[in-house]
Amino acid sequence: TVLRAATLAEALAMHAARRPHVVIIDAGLPDPAQTYPAQTYPAQTYPAQTYPARPDAAHTPPRLAAPPPPPYDPAPPPSAPASASASAHDAHTDGHRPALDLVRAIRAVRGDEDVFLIVLTEPDDHGLRADALAMGANDALRLPLEPLELDARVSVGARQARMARRLRAYSDRLTREMARVAELQMRLLPSSSPYLPGLHVESLYRPSGDASGDYFDYFLLPPRVPADAAPSAPPAQAASPALPGQPDPPTHPLVPVRPARSDADDPVLRVVIADVSGHGARAAFLMSIVRTLVRAQNDGAAARHADGMPPLPLTETVRRINRHLVDIIGGEPDFVTLFAGDIDFAAGTLEYVNAGHCPALLRDGGGQVTRLPSNAPLLGFFNADFAAEVRAFPSGCQLLLFTDGLHDWAVPGGAHLGPERFLELTEPCLRAGSEVLTAMESALRHAAGGMPPFRDDVTALWIRRDAPLAGQPVRPNEQARPDEPVGAD
Repeated sequence: TVLRAATLAEALAMHAARRPHVVIIDAGLPDPAQTYPAQTYPAQTYPAQTYPARPDAAHTPPRLAAPPPPPYDPAPPPSAPASASASAHDAHTDGHRPALDLVRAIRAVRGDEDVFLIVLTEPDDHGLRADALAMGANDALRLPLEPLELDARVSVGARQARMARRLRAYSDRLTREMARVAELQMRLLPSSSPYLPGLHVESLYRPSGDASGDYFDYFLLPPRVPADAAPSAPPAQAASPALPGQPDPPTHPLVPVRPARSDADDPVLRVVIADVSGHGARAAFLMSIVRTLVRAQNDGAAARHADGMPPLPLTETVRRINRHLVDIIGGEPDFVTLFAGDIDFAAGTLEYVNAGHCPALLRDGGGQVTRLPSNAPLLGFFNADFAAEVRAFPSGCQLLLFTDGLHDWAVPGGAHLGPERFLELTEPCLRAGSEVLTAMESALRHAAGGMPPFRDDVTALWIRRDAPLAGQPVRPNEQARPDEPVGAD
């Protein structure tokens, strides 16, 4: 189907309504400053556009072919061929403004990169060809044209336009699929916190694309001893031996004795942050595997608790996760960095394994910040044994976990922050002890001169333990939002 437009406005309306495969633009496209009856098309109505008038153009009707088929009836209004003086004027770029404006409108304004644009120029009009190609035209042909050559160029353009549209449709479908993946990923991340007195959890999660290879999690481990364990025997009482002639101290075998409270019954919070190498769908898929393995170990701990068995040590849990990852990606270049820690609220300790991950930042009650560097190999390369380290974590302590995407904040000059500069900016925020993630992001923005585009996924997890109020109950089965200060009135 071949459609003709007499003015720039007509051409823009046709482009919007029909999305042609090929547009052939004559360098002598008339200036649309002339007044024509308004033309309405099914897609939309375009208002009249104003350009500087050309007083040297003679307006006489040209010889036009038959009117185009619907929906463009009636035929576009007639315009005049350029006169000799107008042809001399058109030799300059300003004289070709409507033709160049059409190229610019299709490419830059409407963003149509699929249509094939051919500009027709006079043999010696090198400036127009250069300008048109610079603005996005695909081809520039010199007049006069051989019909066979024009047919061949149009066929090439139509084939390229069809291919571009198929690629665009395929890309759009992939984009929609990745958006669904990202939506599912958000459901894999924790949306609530265990309701524990004095526990405050905040998170920052900003994927560089639709899907992410970053993962963070936190949940309560089952109690370390069965809750329905049989009562233990009463502890031996330190009593002075009976005096001669006096009876032994009385005993009450029928009175149930309440077992001594064990610290092992108090809650233990497991925190995990991981970073899968790479980006896109592959990293997102591996991230879901890591999450499944982490949660499966927690489910296994619940089953062991129901059977009256103690949970596996943290080191054994990480070893099993690594073993599964080696089976899955051991022969591939992928790997996983992971920090896993158990915060024991009764003992006031943090037991952790850092498998090649960024150093966690531990702040004590006095504001001193300690880095917890890697103490184990990356996951997914080879089977290994893991050793844990233990640090004090009483009331008033805070823990900040993050991924290396935060190192990639661009700074003026084209460089990036890097690990050391990032830690220099972040540690003072942690020492302040409140609104750490907000303060950290503000400091990074100030150093970078604004919010830069991220090349990598950005994730951070901040855990703060405050002293609980007297008599405040522990309700591990209730949930609170991750950004809600848990245990506060």
